[in-house]
Amino acid sequence: MNGVRLRYLLAGLALLGLVNAMVLAGVAWNRQQPVESRLQLSERELGNTYAYWRKDNSSLALRLDYRWPSRADDEPYALSISAEKMAELGFKVPGELNEQTVRRYRRQLDRDALLVLELDGPAYRREVALLRAAHAEALRLQQAVPDSKELGEAARHAGNALAYEQQRASRLLVVDVGVDRQALRARYPDRTRYAIVRGIIQVQVSSVAAEWTGEGDDPRPDHLRWTWQLGGSAETPGVQSLNLSRRWHARFASLPQQGEQSGVDYPGYHKLFSAEVAFGRRLEPWVVALSGRPANSPQATTKVQ
Repeated sequence: MNGVRLRYLLAGLALLGLVNAMVLAGVAWNRQQPVESRLQLSERELGNTYAYWRKDNSSLALRLDYRWPSRADDEPYALSISAEKMAELGFKVPGELNEQTVRRYRRQLDRDALLVLELDGPAYRREVALLRAAHAEALRLQQAVPDSKELGEAARHAGNALAYEQQRASRLLVVDVGVDRQALRARYPDRTRYAIVRGIIQVQVSSVAAEWTGEGDDPRPDHLRWTWQLGGSAETPGVQSLNLSRRWHARFASLPQQGEQSGVDYPGYHKLFSAEVAFGRRLEPWVVALSGRPANSPQATTKVQ
């Protein structure tokens, strides 16, 4: 019996060793030169997974924070990925919407795809422009009725939102989704501005109110007052945790920290740093350089050759 247990133990150890070897081989292959892309990020794009780091836990990781562009004014309920894009990705999108066709759409399995992330480019500048316009409009309304506390508060919130966008929000936005890596790279050739990452696409369905354009009370029955909206969403498991190697731990612990900003809607404490992040052959990121920066330093993207 002891011999049987020993054989199982040896087989288990051999399997564990094989799995570890395969993981290490995959990491090594991913990091072979030349890298697929290289971005210069800051604490704005690398989330605070490290906030949960404890002294009794030797791991230290960052999370790549990206976001989807804001919806257009005429699409208040738009999903992250449009129905047209879902069709391009291979999903079957029905032309006629009813309970049956929507149910079939919902049943479709997830698909692998690629997301293009843009750093500090036109998509981010659009976000700033939208909030700047909203702030200007809020100030205009406040000046028209200077005694209104409500309008004054709205102007203050709009100003804080603009400041947060300019100083704290991630400048990394999803600008495209596709399945052909070469075609996406041809469309976005700047490897210091655009990174391609792997994603998992899921179907998504929502129901939105269909606006009544007639006069008087809406005479439509309830089932006609709503319309289906089809689209999708994405997850990127490969970028949720960027483990920092042990050689970066001491440097990270010594990084300068931003104090709480008084008088804003989004106070908080953050390590201030600049990190060079490379994306390898498997489109998986890792940190290749890390340095601190003072609180008042510019956060413009640095081109890395």
